[in-house]
Amino acid sequence: MRVIKSIAASLILALSCLTAAFAQNQREVSGKVLDAAQQPLVGVAVLVEGTNNGTMTSDDGSFSLMVPAGNVTLEVASLGYVTRKVSVPSTRSSVSIVLEEDNLTLNETVVVGYGTQKKVNLTGAITTVSPKELENRTSHSLTNMLQGAVPGLNISTSAGNPGSSGSINIRGITSINDASPIVVIDGAIGDLSRVNSNDVASISVIKDAAAAAIYGARAAYGVILITTKSGESKDGKATVKYSGRWGWEAPTTSTDYEDRGYWSVYTIDKFWMADAGKKYTTYTDADMMQLLARVNDKTENPDRPWIVEDVRNGKKQWVYYCNTDWYHELYRDEHPVQQQSVSISGGTKDVKYYLSGAYDRQEGIININPDVYNKYNLRSKIDFKINKYMSLSNNTSFFSSRYTFPGGDNVQDSFSYASRHALSAFPLTNPDGSFTYGTPMISGNYNIANGRHIMFSNGDYNVERKTDFSNMTELKITPIKQVTVTANFTYRIYQNRNSYRQVKMPFRRYPDAEMEYYETGAGEDHLKESIGTSQYYAYNVYASYDDTFNDAHHLSAVVGTNIEDWNSKSVGATGKNLLSEDLSDLNLVGPNSDGDILTTVSGGFNDYALVGFFGRVNYDYKGKYLFEASGRYDGTSRFAPGHRWGFFPSASAGWRISEEPFFEGVKSTVDYLKLRASVGSIGNQNVKASNGGYYTYLRQIENKTFSGDDAFSFGEGTTLPKYSTISAPNASDLTWETSVQYNLGLDAAMFNSRLDFTAEAYIRDTKDMLTAGKQLPGVYGASVPRMNAADLRTYGYELSLGWRDQIQVLGKPFNYNVRATLSDYRSYITKFDNKDKILSNYYEGQRLGDIWGFEVDGLFKTDEEAQEYTKNVLDCSIINGRMTGGFLAGDLKYVDLDGDHKLTIGKNTVDDPGDQKILGNSLASLQYGFTLGFDWMGFDFSAFFQGTGNHYWYPAGMNMSFWGPYSYSYVSFLPKNFLDNCWAEDNPDAYFPRPRSYSATGGELSKVNSRYLQNIRYLRLKNLTFGYTVPGFITKKIGLDKVRVYFSGENLAYWSPLAKHSKYIDPESAFRRKTNENNARDHMAYPWQKTMMFGIDITF
Repeated sequence: MRVIKSIAASLILALSCLTAAFAQNQREVSGKVLDAAQQPLVGVAVLVEGTNNGTMTSDDGSFSLMVPAGNVTLEVASLGYVTRKVSVPSTRSSVSIVLEEDNLTLNETVVVGYGTQKKVNLTGAITTVSPKELENRTSHSLTNMLQGAVPGLNISTSAGNPGSSGSINIRGITSINDASPIVVIDGAIGDLSRVNSNDVASISVIKDAAAAAIYGARAAYGVILITTKSGESKDGKATVKYSGRWGWEAPTTSTDYEDRGYWSVYTIDKFWMADAGKKYTTYTDADMMQLLARVNDKTENPDRPWIVEDVRNGKKQWVYYCNTDWYHELYRDEHPVQQQSVSISGGTKDVKYYLSGAYDRQEGIININPDVYNKYNLRSKIDFKINKYMSLSNNTSFFSSRYTFPGGDNVQDSFSYASRHALSAFPLTNPDGSFTYGTPMISGNYNIANGRHIMFSNGDYNVERKTDFSNMTELKITPIKQVTVTANFTYRIYQNRNSYRQVKMPFRRYPDAEMEYYETGAGEDHLKESIGTSQYYAYNVYASYDDTFNDAHHLSAVVGTNIEDWNSKSVGATGKNLLSEDLSDLNLVGPNSDGDILTTVSGGFNDYALVGFFGRVNYDYKGKYLFEASGRYDGTSRFAPGHRWGFFPSASAGWRISEEPFFEGVKSTVDYLKLRASVGSIGNQNVKASNGGYYTYLRQIENKTFSGDDAFSFGEGTTLPKYSTISAPNASDLTWETSVQYNLGLDAAMFNSRLDFTAEAYIRDTKDMLTAGKQLPGVYGASVPRMNAADLRTYGYELSLGWRDQIQVLGKPFNYNVRATLSDYRSYITKFDNKDKILSNYYEGQRLGDIWGFEVDGLFKTDEEAQEYTKNVLDCSIINGRMTGGFLAGDLKYVDLDGDHKLTIGKNTVDDPGDQKILGNSLASLQYGFTLGFDWMGFDFSAFFQGTGNHYWYPAGMNMSFWGPYSYSYVSFLPKNFLDNCWAEDNPDAYFPRPRSYSATGGELSKVNSRYLQNIRYLRLKNLTFGYTVPGFITKKIGLDKVRVYFSGENLAYWSPLAKHSKYIDPESAFRRKTNENNARDHMAYPWQKTMMFGIDITF
């Protein structure tokens, strides 16, 4: 027994010594793993490099691990983040580790048509946008948020009014007909501008035929796939996210217009006199002295009143000596905006939910009774797991907006018509409080501001309402692991309901006169109401298969059918002479002076259906060799029987070069390299009839009412006779436009995915575009029939380069990123029935957007030079309007390009253009963007710049914002110190020619020319954001998971050559609202806005 005890004691002693020795060779290392926003990361693997010794981070991101004594290296890894190796010296026992998101995650999935694919296995041209890229954007439309974010996605807008949104094309001009990409929201057609950006889980922009062919007839010009957020299983715990933003907006351009009565009257009379030989106003020389005496008075001086009562021509009248800032009387610069959003998500393993709501309010720039836009979004998304084989989901969304504004029935028109006849010398109201309108201070039959100040004061008489409701229910059945069958049904109803109210305009012309009322045109007492309702039904049934064989062969496939039906009904009514000015009710329409009740009604109905059968097969061998083939067989009711069906196939292949054995030598530098190519054919059913209808193959009869000189009532009261017209004949075989596309792409990642690069080159041939066909003999008496008679080729490239890294600054991780994108394209007509190549139509070889015009070699220096040149060198009689006195000093010196001594357009053909030549191109084909960002110790910063290359714009003759009084000289918003830019004997180097009204609408400036063609390229600071995330250990104490405060600005600044000649037009909104040359709607437009907002995001 004594021996046994002795042995046991020896063993215990030996074990104690070994344990002590081992303990001396071990130590504990603890720490936290955080993301770039200093928020804890849960479930991150922390291992000692080269061993299996490791642990996982807890809910607060913390970990504790026993490691060997001495210096050690920890390997920290988590899905979606770049793996880091962190050295921990023997002198440290605690570390803080920040992981940055991985640009290239092998398991990252991308939403594609009717399914998902791994990003690294994509063979088509698809660019994704994550919700993180949108979270700082304060734009009021998701459409505008995407501008510059995706190479090849071109978004443009020329309107700045609340609720406006941009137009979209993918990879340039795609057709001479309607050519917008389709937007698919959670599997159903939707409206991108009506999506709450906070609901977005992912956006996939599909650019080539290989990825888009599965959508067939609608996808010729690209597809934008929106996937909204779903709930997550969190053991029943709900996550609430709130985002609140408050701020203001202001025009991106100057609003510093002439507000000095003297210079307003002097300038406009000078221009008017040069054209008409008399003054526009009735101001005498003595009156001008009175105006000059007040020229520096910002407010009225009691010693120098701005309105004086005088007797002229035997009658009392008001004489106006004001310095009215008409722009800021009618409009304001800063106006408040706010955005509110909240979401609740959560669930269990069987039931998940996501609920959200958003509110967006914009007050507009109208100063008197401001225009106001309110937008509401609601979404409910619920997923149920019925059993292990079946799941059911429901996705419901609702959008509503309401825009109220005073003035005419188009808020843009309020700007156009207010821009005339409101000289700074005129007030808005007379001393007795009555409105100004007609005045003896104007020599002609013109009225101050066209009465828009009166209309604005009448209140919110116009309301535009939009609603959009969508519901999708989806059932998924997974009978075996490899197969999933999906069936869903979507119902969408969206509606526009508009009400426009005008009342007569009261004004007083003379101090002792009765109140007058303007009761026609803008003063006509009427109520217009319209309602348009569209309904959309979509049915999808498809089965998907996915399996891997022998750890090498991966095969996936999808096959299914899609049925869609769309219909739209519109009804409109107008009634005049309502019994009340305060109530807007068509039941209150009363008789006119002749006892007649004046009402009109209108309406229409459209309906079409689409049926498609689609399939796609993907195969890859060891993730190295990638193949995809897809196709869709579509039929549409929009074409005649026998021409309704089309088949649209595509194929693509990819080679992940980085997976080849021979690539091992450079794998430490180049992580990923893939080459891909695709070809495919897709269709376009969105071609409209000549009258804008949906039935292209039908000739349509329209009933119209005689008007103008043709109107005669034949003694039948006020009812005018009707007549009928028939649309142009159509070819009997009208069918799809077809787009055949070729794409070549290269994807690469280097330096542990810190650098990523993508390059694309493409060609798109649009064939059988619907357009005017063969010219008919004159005896037929009909317009040219519409046929599938034109082709177009577009080619271009896209580049994207990004870099992200982490360095240490003051011992803390500093994450930074840079990304740049560049794209360009060219579009050429390759087929068109215009054998003479007349420039006023499309022609073969034409580059879309080309601007033809005349060459100008400066301005004439003297009258003698002008007269000698136009008499003996170049006959300029083609410019025969608005040239009082002929060509004189300060006028344009046109160049004789064809040497015939006569300024002409020749035959106006490519072969004989006369003295015209291509001066530039109007399309913003070259576009670029770059983003800079960093985060450090909870602070984050990002700046996004977006721009375009050279593209050109010749302002419409009516564009007063550019031409000032060279358009209609009686401009209300006269650019300040405008005469400094006008030619005079003492100002021979001025940019503009000698003053003469109507020069831009009918004179020498009405011809497109090289001197006044504007280069509207620009670089814009699209977004600037600076934020701070409160440390997690602080927010946890008050029961919050995350709190971030920030400032974000949108469209803050721009740089453009246009600013050299006009500070009143934003180059991105250089506008032409009407295609005909002289239309009042081109005077002025609602200015583009910049946005500045402060916000807070809270998660708990």
